[in-house]
Amino acid sequence: MKTDGRQTPAAPEWLGTSRVLVVAGKGGVGSSTVAAAAAVVAARAGRDALLVSVDGKPGLGPLLGGAPLTAAEQTLRRDPSGGRVRGRTIPPQQAFRDYLDLRGVGALMRRAVQAVSLDLVAASTPGLEHLMVLAKIKELEREGAAELIVVDAPPAGHAAAFLGSARATQEVVTPGPLRTQADEVDEMLSDAARTQAMIVTLAEETPVNEAIELSHDLHGELGLAPAPLIVNGCWPHRRGLDTPTTTAAREIDVKLTRKQSSALVASSRFGAARLALHDEQLERLDDALPLPRIVLPRLPTPRLSPADLDVLANALQDGADRVPDRRS
Repeated sequence: MKTDGRQTPAAPEWLGTSRVLVVAGKGGVGSSTVAAAAAVVAARAGRDALLVSVDGKPGLGPLLGGAPLTAAEQTLRRDPSGGRVRGRTIPPQQAFRDYLDLRGVGALMRRAVQAVSLDLVAASTPGLEHLMVLAKIKELEREGAAELIVVDAPPAGHAAAFLGSARATQEVVTPGPLRTQADEVDEMLSDAARTQAMIVTLAEETPVNEAIELSHDLHGELGLAPAPLIVNGCWPHRRGLDTPTTTAAREIDVKLTRKQSSALVASSRFGAARLALHDEQLERLDDALPLPRIVLPRLPTPRLSPADLDVLANALQDGADRVPDRRS
């Protein structure tokens, strides 16, 4: 499709695999940013994408060019292709109210139930708050509220509990409306045509450890279909790091002071050491998680901007259907 004389980029293969894309990773690896970038890739391909922030990260809205995210849905970005990115949060209390409405609970009874509060009800049912949020996502998916729902899941330490809440409820709740919700959520999560999970990590030991564990929980125990593994924040391999500084300077006819030469040597050694660590962790991922992999660049900025998000979206788009050669 062409719009305004421009060619609409083809959607990467993984983007069309399911209607819900759950993005998760250890805190600090950039999984929320990757979720936003995935929504941008979908919009570029002409899709209507809905970004749902489970933990309510308000900064995702401004990163996409809009206002901070709230429970009220807003359009964050429109693409010339006709695609768009919308965003919202799903507070557990609102999901609980929607659940009562879905069950046809009258206004008087609903007020009585809410007076007890979700917190009190949840205390007797493990994972109920998470289940209510997932049930709302399930209803949005059923209704066709968006062509792709991108779910920014809680950090790795909580992601498995969040996504496993339906199974936990099934174990303790007898047949009834709540059990039906748990069964329907579990069906959505375990259906590869409806849901896939994208794990985000850094090429560092602790994040890789958690990514391996999270993959076991999500792809193994819970049966979520795997999307490509995202390795975020990777340093580029630059040729010449092993070339002596004096040799490199001589080749381009540049004279260095002793101080300049010392600084360049230290910089080259640091870069080489970082890349060696990256390669070691990427090899661990090769052995432990034989998944298609997309490498995203390290962006040297203390605060990401919408332009930086486009850089990451480009990398997601370009590296989508292959396992990159990390030594190229």
